Amino acid sequence: MSELALSKKSKGFGWWLDRSGTIMAFVFMIVIFGILSPYFLQPDNVVNIMIQVSPLLVTALGIVFVNMAGESDLSLGGVLGLGATLYCGFLKSGMHPAASLVAVIGICVLFGILNGFLVAYLRLSSFIVTTAVMFIAMGLEKSYNNGFSIWIRDDRVTAFANGSFLGIPNLVLLAAIIYLLTHLLLHMTRFGVHTQSVGESFETATLMGIAVKRLKFSSFVIASAFYALGGIMYAMRSSGAIIYSGQKVLLPALAVTFVARTVLGAKRPNTFGIIIGALLLGVINNAFTLMGAEFYLIPIAQGIVLVAAAAIATINKRDIQQEKLD
Repeated sequence: MSELALSKKSKGFGWWLDRSGTIMAFVFMIVIFGILSPYFLQPDNVVNIMIQVSPLLVTALGIVFVNMAGESDLSLGGVLGLGATLYCGFLKSGMHPAASLVAVIGICVLFGILNGFLVAYLRLSSFIVTTAVMFIAMGLEKSYNNGFSIWIRDDRVTAFANGSFLGIPNLVLLAAIIYLLTHLLLHMTRFGVHTQSVGESFETATLMGIAVKRLKFSSFVIASAFYALGGIMYAMRSSGAIIYSGQKVLLPALAVTFVARTVLGAKRPNTFGIIIGALLLGVINNAFTLMGAEFYLIPIAQGIVLVAAAAIATINKRDIQQEKLD
């Protein structure tokens, strides 16, 4: 059967569900939660949701760089927490907020350089390498804070975290700017196109003359900078760095990147899907909190949503395979 005929014939329920299912489920949840909790759709709560998901969005965008290059990165579980702890510690020592920001990003990038070198140039498994780096960063975090949370007492940082510009919360505005720049870089530049090519086929990208090793290395370095920013934003939102906060972000961030692959039938890492994924998890967390649900129900609900996303992602694939057999 020709590709054109297959395309026309396979546009059944599975095809539409594959492309619209995640967004439809997201809209459906908003409607249901709006009915169950009168405060859920109030403007103040909508803004609160956006503030809550902003650090998660930035963190997940960092993972996209590595995923697009065909690798995985679990080091964020340690690097993000270390970045948040160092930032709060530097502020506590009297360092200027801007200097603290630059210093933390620089330190976290060192972990990205280590990841990139071991994976891209020594060809070690990204899963094993980044898991090891995560534990190293976690150990360094604990050695720095002695197992205690560090709170922000700098009025300048507090004012920024709680402030707004033109009615838009600063954390939301910062996340939006980072998202826009990331989208442009990954989808509208040669760097982005080449990175996607490397992720889709290492051999083909090499034959095309693309600097595969350099791109893989760069993706890890950039990702670590995003983890640093995500950690700092989490610290600003929480008014401090909670011990091992990176571990609590790891699974939600990975979940966001998975959901992103199911949005509009993308089947690959993409930035638009990251927005939907972050909001999806944020909406569940916020709604269950408003309804006074037990805390353990939140991860259960998020897990059910992920299973549903996995089902949506496979429906159209099965339909097309069946069409080919027919």
